[in-house]
Amino acid sequence: MLQGVDMRLTKGCKKVLEVLEQVQELSSAQDIHGLMRNEDDKAPGLTTVYRSLESLVSAGLVQAVALGDGERRYELVKPGEHHHHLVCDKCRSSVHLDQCLIEELEEGIKNKYGFQIKGHILEIFGTCKVCTAK
Repeated sequence: MLQGVDMRLTKGCKKVLEVLEQVQELSSAQDIHGLMRNEDDKAPGLTTVYRSLESLVSAGLVQAVALGDGERRYELVKPGEHHHHLVCDKCRSSVHLDQCLIEELEEGIKNKYGFQIKGHILEIFGTCKVCTAK
């Protein structure tokens, strides 16, 4: 993934991207910072991680996801791509949905109301199989 990334990114952004590429799952800024510190004592500080994440979200390389606990999680996305998730209220696990469930709805809204949609966010909350079985 990093091979196609604009090399004008800051060192902090590059390091954050490397961590997200390694973990390949939703991770908080704290998680990312902790992984960076485990690998390198001279890793960027938490403020730099947050700033880098915001830059990467703005650039469309990273998606921020709210799981309902007040802390955003982040994941890599290809430019122009976005993901939706099923989120368990009990264990906070999440499942990445393979398809966008909203695109047809967007088209209907555009046709009926003339509303120009820039984007959308969809997280579905409930209870996962494991928690339901307990």
